[in-house]
Amino acid sequence: MDHRHPHPGAPASASTPGPSGETVPGAGLDAPRLVVLGRAQDGGLPHLGCRRPCCLHARREGRIELPACLGLIGPGDRTLHLVEATPAIVEQVERLHELACGRPSDGPLLDGILLTHAHIGHYLGLAQLGREVAGTSRLPLHVSPRVAGLLRTNQPWGQLVELEQVLLECFEPGGSLSLIPGVVVEPVPVPHRDEFFDTMALRFRGPEHSVLFLPDIDSWDAPELPAGFLEGLVDEVDVAYLDGTFYDGRELPPGRIRSIPHPPMVDTMDRLSERARARPGAIRFTHLNHNNPALHEPDLRRRIEDRGFRLAEPHEVVGL
Repeated sequence: MDHRHPHPGAPASASTPGPSGETVPGAGLDAPRLVVLGRAQDGGLPHLGCRRPCCLHARREGRIELPACLGLIGPGDRTLHLVEATPAIVEQVERLHELACGRPSDGPLLDGILLTHAHIGHYLGLAQLGREVAGTSRLPLHVSPRVAGLLRTNQPWGQLVELEQVLLECFEPGGSLSLIPGVVVEPVPVPHRDEFFDTMALRFRGPEHSVLFLPDIDSWDAPELPAGFLEGLVDEVDVAYLDGTFYDGRELPPGRIRSIPHPPMVDTMDRLSERARARPGAIRFTHLNHNNPALHEPDLRRRIEDRGFRLAEPHEVVGL
């Protein structure tokens, strides 16, 4: 069953696709929901400087894949939160507003932003909030204390804080926060090249369903993680969006993947094969590198789906 939004350009309907692609009764304007606003790695597709067939074909065909991002739409479309502030924030905020068809046009740009970490594809969009562009006022920015410290002490992010264009709201890793009635967000610390900050996965628990967003991690076997970490996270949610940066490592020259560690999709699928067969479509890959063959080879994608996995689809909606 197709789990995508029925028409990419259409507003949200009275029901939204549920955890495994089914329609959740009543999960429309009166229920909170998450929407996929991008699924590519930080640089998107086409990728700056790439002259390989993946990007040459994308440029010729006008194909665009935006960086990994979610939107959180509150009941009645009264609130809008962005999960990540990517370099494509302009397009992603516009799409979020299009989906929230009941949102008053004179309301604030957003009701808040959550960041998982501070690599470029996840926070550079904050620059658009400054007085040169959106000129926001006291926009809540939900981050870990380490990311907050990075923003306060480095420009131009420090100016956003000093001018109160963003209001830093620190969450505690392993704690929880409530952004809208009925939805709790739980930041889960994960290891990921934490040079100047830390990295979080985000677990969203709603009235009916729960969703995991984990776009970046170094390895499922990192020594700081408990045994069964991945399996435990997936078992606790209805839909899991997982790091799908690389399919099997062929995307990088030999040895390079050690400097840009991500668990290959083939490894993740082997670990979760029984769970995917039991719950087809519940495990979905996001943060796909521009030359990940899963983005470009239909036969490979069909094999992934035959195993019970999916790629995140732009504009798909999951009711909470």
